[in-house]
Amino acid sequence: MELILNELSFYPLCESSEFLEERFNSFFKAFDKAKELYKFKHVSFPNGYQLMKATREQTFYEWVVGLKNNKTKQAILTFLRKPYVDDLNQTETDSYFSSNYKIIDSNVPTQESPIGLVIASIKNLPSVSLNTHAFWNNTKILVYKVIDDSVSDEYMTAYNICLESDWNSINLNEWSNRCYAHLIDDHEKIKLYLRFTKYTVSFEQTFLEQFFELKNTDFEQFKYLLLLMKDTHEHPFSGGMGQTENLTYRGKEASKRVTQEDRLSYTLEKNHLTFIACKGHYKFH
Repeated sequence: MELILNELSFYPLCESSEFLEERFNSFFKAFDKAKELYKFKHVSFPNGYQLMKATREQTFYEWVVGLKNNKTKQAILTFLRKPYVDDLNQTETDSYFSSNYKIIDSNVPTQESPIGLVIASIKNLPSVSLNTHAFWNNTKILVYKVIDDSVSDEYMTAYNICLESDWNSINLNEWSNRCYAHLIDDHEKIKLYLRFTKYTVSFEQTFLEQFFELKNTDFEQFKYLLLLMKDTHEHPFSGGMGQTENLTYRGKEASKRVTQEDRLSYTLEKNHLTFIACKGHYKFH
């Protein structure tokens, strides 16, 4: 998975190479936190990154070539490869070219049309911004569609990180609950979503089959199931979401209500939580 560079965050353009280098050092810390939390491996830059303005006097290519700090230079060069921001599949391409886009907030430091923020929204991925202006500290940025030269009421939401601490924000938690669900395709990504600290976690094969079937058939219900799973961390046996039940005479076995017909069934023993099923009623042994 990759983060998407918000290319507009080079604005306002830095007056010196040293100032921009400082901003990239903060950028690296935010990316390192992304790797730690969600295993992001890359930051996608625009395909034409060489010609982007980086400072008042230099293009991005000129700035990178002129860096004296070899460690910083090498760290940046690792990002300048595929996938690029604008490497899109057909569905994503159709969505992107359905209109033009504009940020209408009065505090935004540029009137340029965004690319990275839009594509981050289309791909359900966070954007990452350089800390060049207070506006780019926003962890949620709204981008409005421009149709027939008029700004419409329709907008896209880009969840944005600028600082390492942004990963603890309410909006990035919202991204996890609303958007990361689209990206979950194996049991390791489920663990990354849950981010349990008190328990280790595992999944029975039956649970995984039911879990991914639900993702394909009822995505809204699937997102609710994820919230129930996350709630087991704080409320495994009582309280919380889903009318939690600690099943009598079943030791450490419990359930939460997904629907009237279906239960999330799990066990918790010796600080290890095992998800057993998410369809039907109590599925044990």
